[in-house]
Amino acid sequence: MVIVRQGALRGVEHDDHVVWRGIPYASPPVGELRWRAPRPARSWDGVREATEFGPQAPQPANALGSTKYPASEDCLYLNVCAPKSGEGMPVLVWLHGGGYRTGNARQMGEGVAFARAGVVVVTINYRLGALGFARLDGEPDSGVCGLLDQVAALRWVRENIAAFGGDPERVTIYGVSAGAKGVANLMASPEAKGLFARAISSSGGGDHVSTPEVGAELGRRLLDELGCADVEAARAVPAEEVVAAQERIRSGMEALWLWRPSIHPQVLPAVPIELIAAGSAAGVSLLVGHNGNEAGMYAAMYGAEEVTAPAEAVIGSILGADGYEALLKAYRSTRGLTSDVAAMVAAMGDERYGVPTQRLADAQSRFATVHRYRVDVAAPGLTRELDGTHGTETAMAWDVPEPLPGMRAPRSPKPERVELGKRMHQAWVSFIRDGDPGWRAYDSERRPVLVLGEDGPRLELDPRRAERLAWGDATWPSSTWFT
Repeated sequence: MVIVRQGALRGVEHDDHVVWRGIPYASPPVGELRWRAPRPARSWDGVREATEFGPQAPQPANALGSTKYPASEDCLYLNVCAPKSGEGMPVLVWLHGGGYRTGNARQMGEGVAFARAGVVVVTINYRLGALGFARLDGEPDSGVCGLLDQVAALRWVRENIAAFGGDPERVTIYGVSAGAKGVANLMASPEAKGLFARAISSSGGGDHVSTPEVGAELGRRLLDELGCADVEAARAVPAEEVVAAQERIRSGMEALWLWRPSIHPQVLPAVPIELIAAGSAAGVSLLVGHNGNEAGMYAAMYGAEEVTAPAEAVIGSILGADGYEALLKAYRSTRGLTSDVAAMVAAMGDERYGVPTQRLADAQSRFATVHRYRVDVAAPGLTRELDGTHGTETAMAWDVPEPLPGMRAPRSPKPERVELGKRMHQAWVSFIRDGDPGWRAYDSERRPVLVLGEDGPRLELDPRRAERLAWGDATWPSSTWFT
């Protein structure tokens, strides 16, 4: 049993670790609290049984099966997995991925492998989609509610994690995809200052936010779909109808990256990468990387033709027609690709993740130690067709047996892949514990990157340089790939 500020908790004991599930870190964001900043969690009398997970945020069905878990607007719960004994241990706070639209705290399990390595693991739910990120007139914190949920969870961790053996001064935040973009938001936000010492960003970057104008326009579309004149009327609409309305605006492939935080005067005063480049996260050590063919996952899910349909418009608007052709030429040459479609898939993945990750490394390396990596293989339980695609490496970092829900593992994964996964997990543990994953720190002149490939890890200086130069210094607002 542990005692936190709200009361006593009883978890579930295992041989070498203990888990506490479904701990409320904020009050339910329902009724008058919908589209408002989270409020402190209420206290309780007696001992709370922390044995069952709290519900995930309301969300649409998706290919990864997250709707198999119960969902509720009352979703602001976290889970703790800790070694059975110890104190002053490093802490890992996990932000799940899912495009700010799907996902939950259970995405990568409970973190048992990290706990066995002496790390206290915290996994959190936060508000998603329109309920988490719609910007609505009259509600000053709408548009950043999901981000404020993450801040509230970090404040809870700072106040309470010592009860579980964790050190509040040794907190590492870690996210993949939308969770990684959330890491950059937290590095940029004045609200999160001092709440963590280290950060791990896997396939993120620091650019994926809406301007106030774009956020407000999307909020008006939501009210129109709901048939509501204002936010007060929308509060009376059941949560599942809000999700249905957001899906009528865009769904499937076209909904990827639609919902995201908006720039906010107090919470997120500018695009995160701009704030980070000015020193907003000075002193925060960063482990940052992406995968070698990120958009290959979307090509596998939706088809290469659909994924690349907007490529010329998206990249052409950034680099111009000549720049677009030069970029495809660079990708064909660098990677030995024989088709324009394959080059477009590769380029679209870098537009979304590779280039923003590179620029996040450059920005933070001026103010703290940064280590950079790239993963060109998938976890042992996935096929070669998914090598280097989005999110397929995360199971190696977490040392879990199943890479992703709903994906079947082969009977005999190659031993070298298993070994690579073990080495990746150990590097993550070392960074969480000591701030050093075990390879040369990054600098923006020589650009050392640890590449995890079929033949094992190797350090490369400025890998795929021709691709980086083809993008140049162009900047662009991160949006969807569809108008």
